[in-house]
Amino acid sequence: MMRWTAARLGVLGLTLGAVAQAQVTTVGEIVVVPDTTGSIHQRVMGFSLPGLVPAQGRACQDAARAALGVLADEYDFLVVVLSENVPGPTNTPAYQQARVTVQNIGQNPLLNDAQPFGSRAKLQGCLFMGSAVRLPADPDQRADLGSGNVGLTAVEVLGHEFGHAWLVGADYREGNMKQEDLRSGDRHYHPRVDSRSVMFGGCIDSLGGGAFRVSPCARKYNGLDQYFMGLLPASQVPPLRRIWGEGASDPPYPLAPGAPSVVIMGSERQISVDAVVQEMGARVPAFPNTQRCFRTGFVLVTRGAPVGEQLVKIDAYRRRFGEWFSWATDGNGAVDTRALGAGCVVPVVDGGVAVPEDGGTSMPTDGGVDGGVGEGALADAGKDAPPPGSGPPGERIENAVLRPAGCGCSSTDGAGLIALVVLVIAVRQRASVR
Repeated sequence: MMRWTAARLGVLGLTLGAVAQAQVTTVGEIVVVPDTTGSIHQRVMGFSLPGLVPAQGRACQDAARAALGVLADEYDFLVVVLSENVPGPTNTPAYQQARVTVQNIGQNPLLNDAQPFGSRAKLQGCLFMGSAVRLPADPDQRADLGSGNVGLTAVEVLGHEFGHAWLVGADYREGNMKQEDLRSGDRHYHPRVDSRSVMFGGCIDSLGGGAFRVSPCARKYNGLDQYFMGLLPASQVPPLRRIWGEGASDPPYPLAPGAPSVVIMGSERQISVDAVVQEMGARVPAFPNTQRCFRTGFVLVTRGAPVGEQLVKIDAYRRRFGEWFSWATDGNGAVDTRALGAGCVVPVVDGGVAVPEDGGTSMPTDGGVDGGVGEGALADAGKDAPPPGSGPPGERIENAVLRPAGCGCSSTDGAGLIALVVLVIAVRQRASVR
């Protein structure tokens, strides 16, 4: 059993917003949603039916509705984690759209109903991350989250699901013909696209003579990704390379760190952002009149009193995701992971340590979940990131779309979490006596 020393709690910086087993509370920057009947956990115990909101999406809707019934509708995204390890086939990471706010990026406009989430104004989507027990203690560890995601780190899975709010439905025009070979049918880059993106595709270098080497590499959001996300103007997006052809040795998914390179054969084609815009139309709204800071709440759904170990783990993911997202967007975007407060505040990220090259991802499509683009469809999972503190220092700016950041979280000390831990221990001891 982990010892909850005052020093450890102080380093974590968690504080207690409220303690109540039967109502939504905040513990530090984590939103705690009690699942007293177990109905939210039970959502992912069965299979999803075609044409309906998938099981993970319904769990997200239930958790969001509970949270937004008490807290302000200030979140762009919610990340939902279950406290219990549910042995269900759909207890895997997935993204569920709530509200479509952008045009001409390949998103399905029919997925524009935030009412089941309890959001009247703002929520764009929900990232279901499965059970807390399946998450490694270190977000940068490779993880199998129940969907065969060998080769992925947990923070990359989170970044991949987040990316599905905008990506990848990209098509382009060649001559008078629409071309759909940038992507696969499940909203990921085609394996022969030199995307170097957390959204799959490959990391491909030319060897000459029609030969190309596919290798593990550090993955992030590439220029086209950032254009669709509203973080870059089209004028700053370099072309993507597509290797035409196919072969038996083609890696179907990104190569895992340390995996040997693979040589493929084919012919090279450069696909410009102009060709994408010609087919899809210009993004609306267009940079710089875009949202570049995203309020992202982390929600732990519990079957009983919140467990200290789980709160610490989810808080580690919350902190790491902010660092990773800044690095993955080249400092062009930010996530504000406060539980409370208005607006969106861009955190200041320490420049820190040099980023070692790592090796991509290896996982089945859509984490084992249907990943179509029809009504209620989800999309799935995502890679190895640099260490905490890497990337350029961030700026404190106001968002061009959200309300100006007027207030932050309430300032409290570490006594609250100490009180919570004492309460949790007391509850456990009382249960053991019974």
